[in-house]
Amino acid sequence: MKIAILMCCCSGVCPSMDKINFFELTERLRLEVPHDFMLLHPRLCEENGEALMRDLLKPDTIYVTPACNEKHQMKLLAAGFAKAGVPMDEKHWIPVTLAQKDTEQAFADIKAAVEKAKGMAS
Repeated sequence: MKIAILMCCCSGVCPSMDKINFFELTERLRLEVPHDFMLLHPRLCEENGEALMRDLLKPDTIYVTPACNEKHQMKLLAAGFAKAGVPMDEKHWIPVTLAQKDTEQAFADIKAAVEKAKGMAS
């Protein structure tokens, strides 16, 4: 199983994420947290985000999805996963809530989720 970080920054305008520096966060993840690939998208829940997921998501990958809170992700990302034919289950999906966090907290939570995915992948 591969491990991918599929991050949504909510166009950088969501007040709940205004303490996150997405450039710093993605660079730290790239350098410090082993994973197969990472994608940062402004709105995964919109039509072009769903189209991207349809073409990108594969069943041999665990997706760590740092984005809005988990409850919203379950609704907003479901269409993209469904179009790709990948179930949003505990074998393929680990949501990470970014809302109300700063860069350091977001990094720690994503790192923990990737470590969990590594355990699942082995």
